[in-house]
Amino acid sequence: MPDVVIADDHAVVRTGIRSVLEGVDGVSVVAEASDGTEALEMVRTHRPDCVVLDVNMPGLTGLEVARALRDEAWDGAVLILSMHDDPEYVLEAIRAGADGYVLKDAAPAEVRTALSDVLAGREHLPDRVTHQLSVALREELERDRQRARLDQLTPREREVMTEIARGRTNRETGELLGISTRTVETHRLRVMTKLKLGSVAELTRFVIELGLDSDTG
Repeated sequence: MPDVVIADDHAVVRTGIRSVLEGVDGVSVVAEASDGTEALEMVRTHRPDCVVLDVNMPGLTGLEVARALRDEAWDGAVLILSMHDDPEYVLEAIRAGADGYVLKDAAPAEVRTALSDVLAGREHLPDRVTHQLSVALREELERDRQRARLDQLTPREREVMTEIARGRTNRETGELLGISTRTVETHRLRVMTKLKLGSVAELTRFVIELGLDSDTG
């Protein structure tokens, strides 16, 4: 059952959001926050599957909360609520670590769809914003997101990731790096979790797209 934390500085808005989100099958709103600082504390305390953040809040903004959570390598989903439909606002939110962006004037059904999408690991952007984003901006955004995900890894995790992507087995990687096979497996699982990758093939593609395999022999 997915757990959600809601953060907005207006109680009436939080009540409305709770009512909408609890219309998604199985969703439970486990906490509410009235400012960014409290939102960060609630996420750390409850470890929800998703946090829904208003952009403009006292203390920390929604984007600052999103950045802080990504810096902590939190692996839950971040859904931003905003009244701004300018593509630049959306890009800034995604760069901050948001998985989805939904407008405050959206219909309840769209808000529920946005939550379902980010809980399933899919990006969600408003249609009227998506249509305005050029291919170049989308590609830039994806590169930024990949680099941000890469920054979550420790140096050892990056080494293990690169060797696995080169086709080496856990045993071969362990022998090369001077660590046990079990330790390699632990690092590999952490890499897959932090980068939200489902297979070695996806990991390999990630490494190639970022040019991390350029020194392979």
